[in-house]
Amino acid sequence: MKIKIVSALLLAAAAHTAQASSLVTDSAASGHTAGIAVMSFNIRFNNPLDTLDTAWEARRESCARLIRLTGPDVVGIQEPREIQKEYLMQMLPEYASHTIAPSDTLPEKHTGHGLLLYRKDRYDLLDRGFFWLSATPCRQSQPWDSTDRHYRVAIWVHLRDRDSGKDFFALTTHFPYKKAPVDTEVRARCAALIVERMKETAGPDATIFITGDMNASPVAGEPDAPGSRSLAPFFDWMKAARDTSVLTDDLSSFNGFGRVAPGTKGKILDHIFYRNARPLVFTTLDKPDFGVRWNSDHFPILTTFTY
Repeated sequence: MKIKIVSALLLAAAAHTAQASSLVTDSAASGHTAGIAVMSFNIRFNNPLDTLDTAWEARRESCARLIRLTGPDVVGIQEPREIQKEYLMQMLPEYASHTIAPSDTLPEKHTGHGLLLYRKDRYDLLDRGFFWLSATPCRQSQPWDSTDRHYRVAIWVHLRDRDSGKDFFALTTHFPYKKAPVDTEVRARCAALIVERMKETAGPDATIFITGDMNASPVAGEPDAPGSRSLAPFFDWMKAARDTSVLTDDLSSFNGFGRVAPGTKGKILDHIFYRNARPLVFTTLDKPDFGVRWNSDHFPILTTFTY
């Protein structure tokens, strides 16, 4: 059984790599000389109400295996608590990390529960930072007047590829999840703040990747739909990898541990936005190929780019 599982894992990872590799030559001809695989993964916090195969203890090995075998260069992870971060960093020693650590003056529930991983052997860290998604982004604070009173943050890194010498910015975030009309506007404020900060920090010519559970599902051709309004600031300055990759899918990223079918409308909540790059292959990793049926109540999403 273990041999069969490992074979399936390797085939799944190889399929994405092979698809992307077949497109790299054309990208190199257009001046894009560096490649990168970017993942966004809401890993679901270790909720004590999750039992049996949905409990973190049942899922954790599969989550680490998924990341290791798909081999993304950068991973934006949402919802991990400290115990989950510690496990992932122990199991994935090939990755360096950036997160907001709790302290005597910063309770864990105020940290926003985000984690960025990037490959140690490939990238040099040039800079890093974080800010709260609120009216006072430099102070631990909640997102405006959202009915969701969780603390929300954006964490980012500035990395340089040791082989190509090219640099880029990667950011991950998690937006408020409530559905009141005010929350649609608050999510748009969150997106606008991230764009404003990236314009200041990275500038218009930088390569930028933004990953996250945005809790918003935009509707093509309907700019006034709540999900579209929530993410409009991103679409105004960036592009969505799901929409523009050479090879892509339109599967739901939220699965609710099986309660939501892959084709359900309005459940594409996880996104990868980018600027000054070319997306090649976008994949929703919705198959039970890594050891358990559900790695999380969200499927991870993965995009291969050149830049």
